[in-house]
Amino acid sequence: MTRTRALAALAAILTALLLQATVVGPVTLPVAVSLPAVLVAAVALVDGPGAGLSIGFVTGLLADLGSNHPAGVLALCWMALGLLCGCVGGVRTVRVDAAFAALACAAASLLADGVLAATRTGSVSAGAAFAQLIPVALGDAVLALAVVPAARAMLRNDALRPRRSPAPDLARSVGHG
Repeated sequence: MTRTRALAALAAILTALLLQATVVGPVTLPVAVSLPAVLVAAVALVDGPGAGLSIGFVTGLLADLGSNHPAGVLALCWMALGLLCGCVGGVRTVRVDAAFAALACAAASLLADGVLAATRTGSVSAGAAFAQLIPVALGDAVLALAVVPAARAMLRNDALRPRRSPAPDLARSVGHG
């Protein structure tokens, strides 16, 4: 990973967390729509499971540390989100990827609410989390329609792509050339 790519990832994470706290959260209250989770899903769909795990952990841990619930809940759920979306890969249209990201984010939200309800540290019960599943998925879908194409454009930009050395010619390296 290049330094530019790491700084771009950190900037995207911090921007998503700030927008969540100042715009998305207050506008969508009481529905728990999550811009940072959509960012994790979008990056994973483009860059694969390794990037999904990494960005999911960092984004979730920063969100956990800025909240009043136990640290690690969102980090764990968003790591799973990144792994799932990364394994699926983004080889389809933007709309299909956005729909998949929205459903995966809603499932991650349900998982996080379930863990918090089970440990009696969350403000939402498991039943309320199930009741909000469809509104959360719709809200995440609206966000994903904007975030998925932006993530594709940013991650496929030559300035952010890691430099790869050309593959050695195997025939010449073993003396068959």
